[in-house]
Amino acid sequence: MMVLAALFSLSRPWIILAQPTPAFDVASVKIHKGGGGTTREMEPGSLRYINITLGEFMRMAYGVRNYQIIGPDWAVKNASSDRYDIVAKAAGAGTEELRRMIGPLLADRFQLRFHRETRELPVYGLVVLKGGPKFKEGDGGEFSVSYDGATGNMVYKNYPIEAFAGLLSNLPAVSRPVLDKTGLPGKYTFNVNLNNLPAGLAIGDVKKADVSADPVDSPVFTNLQEQLGLKLEAQKAVIDVIVIDHVERIPVEN
Repeated sequence: MMVLAALFSLSRPWIILAQPTPAFDVASVKIHKGGGGTTREMEPGSLRYINITLGEFMRMAYGVRNYQIIGPDWAVKNASSDRYDIVAKAAGAGTEELRRMIGPLLADRFQLRFHRETRELPVYGLVVLKGGPKFKEGDGGEFSVSYDGATGNMVYKNYPIEAFAGLLSNLPAVSRPVLDKTGLPGKYTFNVNLNNLPAGLAIGDVKKADVSADPVDSPVFTNLQEQLGLKLEAQKAVIDVIVIDHVERIPVEN
């Protein structure tokens, strides 16, 4: 019995390593054609993402932000015109398991290969101005984001500042990682216009608005200070990144 127990103990790591990588039962990966809007649908057992960049799929698969992926612009930039449709099913899989399945799918269909390393990168630290933040804690309800057509502001309810810093990192006008240095751990409600959205736009017209990507013209920096009492300070930080070694622009579709 002791020998058998020892053998079982020694073999257990091998058994774990031999476990098959979770995979979709069926998956369609195609180059997106025809323009149009984006679709993001994920529920237990299936996902349907239409008109999405490869970088977004990588962020979903590996739990990183856009600035943590180093590679060709067509693959990693949010504004890339190279977009793809992935429709996949996996019976019995929860949403987190579906996310883990995306990585092997990208490796298979795009021949994606990468390595991880750390790099010192220029960043912005999101800090509180001396007068303190110009907003208050939320009411403890669910977080949400909505558009106020009367002012052109976006309304953030019960929103963590760390998540807000991540949102700022994705703005073309900011163009570098934003790290939360505010020391504000709660969830807050605030209004701010991060883009050149004029008052009076209907919600359906927001995506069509002429949004400036030029840091000089963008109101991001000034509006953060004037509307929220926050500031972006230029800094440097060591960041964990994914460096793409190889990726194909045209995926193996099916």
